[in-house]
Amino acid sequence: MAPRPPFEERQHDLNPHRDEDREHAADMAYSQLRQRGVEVTGDEPIGELASLLEAVERFESAVSALGGDRMTNAPDSAQPDDPRLVLPRRKEGERVGAYAERVSVAADELAEGGNVGAAGALAEADPVE
Repeated sequence: MAPRPPFEERQHDLNPHRDEDREHAADMAYSQLRQRGVEVTGDEPIGELASLLEAVERFESAVSALGGDRMTNAPDSAQPDDPRLVLPRRKEGERVGAYAERVSVAADELAEGGNVGAAGALAEADPVE
């Protein structure tokens, strides 16, 4: 094991269970993300993992505010009720931080009433006639 930086060493001295607590938090985040259909490898940095979970929760809140159903609009749904309400998929090789940012942008766009495209980018809404 590599030596800890001084700050981490002091934190470990103050809380000898800190490493176990962080590992438990990461395990919980991985579990929650996988249950939501988010592809994670298990190697993501804990800080970025927390940001991703927060972004996914914000996206889900925006979907709920629009009356969407997370089950019928799940990432693995063959025929979602509304494709705008499906959590954007993580691209192959995409860093978790970049994916979290893309999900966060999609959540903001939903919250603002925009039309989110399949890639999680704002698409122009079709005018209502």
